Amino acid sequence: MFALPKRLTRAPANASSAELEELAGRWTTRLRSEDGDDMTDDDLLAVLRGVARLAASAVNTGSGLYSWSF
Repeated sequence: MFALPKRLTRAPANASSAELEELAGRWTTRLRSEDGDDMTDDDLLAVLRGVARLAASAVNTGSGLYSWSF
């Protein structure tokens, strides 16, 4: 489970497409350095854009971003 503070929720919500692409590039580099060949096959830019849409919705409604799994 995790919850993002408002500052970290606003960052992707207000990010430009170029900023999201840059962040996805950094995430890809980081994941490859951590996971090597076992890196996820997910399109990280698409995932990040989805997170940004959720963040924008959270900011617009005065809410936050939370995630949990069982």
